[in-house]
Amino acid sequence: MKNLLIIGGSKFVGKSFINYFNLNNKYKNLKIIIISKKKIYIKKRKKIKIIKKDFKNVKKLPVCNYILYCLRTDKESKDAKLFKLFEKKLLQLKKKPKIIYASSGVLYGENNSKRKISETSTISLKKIQYFQNYKKKWFKQKLKMEKLFFELSQKNFKILILRMFSFIGPSILDQKYVPSELIKKFSNNQKIILNGPLNTYRSYLYESDFVEWIIKIFYKLEKQYDIYNFGSDKAITIYELANKIGKYYNFKNVFLLNKSNKLDYYVPSINKLKKNFKVKINVPLNISIMKSIKK
Repeated sequence: MKNLLIIGGSKFVGKSFINYFNLNNKYKNLKIIIISKKKIYIKKRKKIKIIKKDFKNVKKLPVCNYILYCLRTDKESKDAKLFKLFEKKLLQLKKKPKIIYASSGVLYGENNSKRKISETSTISLKKIQYFQNYKKKWFKQKLKMEKLFFELSQKNFKILILRMFSFIGPSILDQKYVPSELIKKFSNNQKIILNGPLNTYRSYLYESDFVEWIIKIFYKLEKQYDIYNFGSDKAITIYELANKIGKYYNFKNVFLLNKSNKLDYYVPSINKLKKNFKVKINVPLNISIMKSIKK
């Protein structure tokens, strides 16, 4: 039996894994352990264990083969302190687990060309001047954490950085993401008013694909250090997404206030991921929407 430890996955990540393992019996030799200070509802499953503790109060890491690190605070300095604590506990393990750090595509900044963002795209601190509020903080935090995980790879740990893009599924419905906010408004029969430009593109990977891809990557991970984009490469405008979701509610009135020609194309190229880990999108967007609504 292999153990996959998820640190800081109290929201989308942890819930996605729980939903997946409650509905599937595909990975019979894999056990999921989640460390979270927030309560996570879970049906009794032998293959899922929740350690309900603040990570700072966890004395030692459970024996594990894989670690998915999702911890994030509101400050760069707090992130660094948690990482040092994590590294200290990590070095106490007898066997070195493979580690994935959940970074973000926000590091690429705003993309104003209709070209998918690749891992070779330039990352520059100059880009943060165009960010607002949380994105500016998130950029600095993720950039610093990627550096720390690179340094950890120099201590003979296999490290993979996944720059996460956008997701969809039942596990995001209680959070403030575009698909969940649209579903809430449609279900409450509210008028849908979009403020963004018409050419605002995103892509959404369904949560079961998210889980399967993570597991497949862990199983095949051999390189000492690498960086990959992670998400769907199927682009859709927010306006089109709103209309797709609206069809399930027989709701046709979606209003777009900003009809400028500005292009915001936040869609990853995942060719590198597909080539090296043989992942594919199993749940198309229409089915993703239907599954999210039915929950």
